[in-house]
Amino acid sequence: MNLFLLDIDGTLVDSDEIDQHCLTLAIEDVLGISTDGNWSQYQKVTDSGIIDEILLTNNISESRSIIHRKVEARYLECIREYLNNNPSEMHEIKGAKKFIDQMQDREDTHIAIATGAWESAAKLKLQAVGIDASNITFTSSSDAMSRTEIMALAAFRAKQDTGETFDRRVFFGDGEWNKNATQELGYDFVAVGTGVKHHTQIPNFTHYQSVFSQLLL
Repeated sequence: MNLFLLDIDGTLVDSDEIDQHCLTLAIEDVLGISTDGNWSQYQKVTDSGIIDEILLTNNISESRSIIHRKVEARYLECIREYLNNNPSEMHEIKGAKKFIDQMQDREDTHIAIATGAWESAAKLKLQAVGIDASNITFTSSSDAMSRTEIMALAAFRAKQDTGETFDRRVFFGDGEWNKNATQELGYDFVAVGTGVKHHTQIPNFTHYQSVFSQLLL
């Protein structure tokens, strides 16, 4: 049995630009701190991990949970404003929805979402591009702060959901942090897009069959 773990931003949804804009705006509005949106400089490249590091480096003593809720609320508000004003501007990565549908039809494969975004924002973006996550194993930055924790928890939940033991765990993502986390966990990695170089790489999901042969799937 194969387990396919999927990131969202830049992997399933073309949302990196609006995601960066809205998170930097939320941080500035709530905390009064300007950030450049270069998330790769943070140790844990997840929504909750980034906020925690900002709190630590700026010696902010206000309740962590309260600040997280405030930033998340402002972040969601920004995304909703963007979608209301630009209803056709957020797109799926080409072939993503069809890929999910086809993988769900396979008896030898289970899919799970393992995203560094907060659950509320992640599901809002999926809904905006017509991807139904209601029956998909789901783990996010609302559950854990690090990518490795999120991926490992997704695999655990997938086992609970299916009762299966997975022979292969393959993560589809678009960031260097995704690649590093899969190496730490011993999972296979498929790079989506051009954000990170890897020996198994696809420009989008219309070409996924090309890496299946390389992975012997």
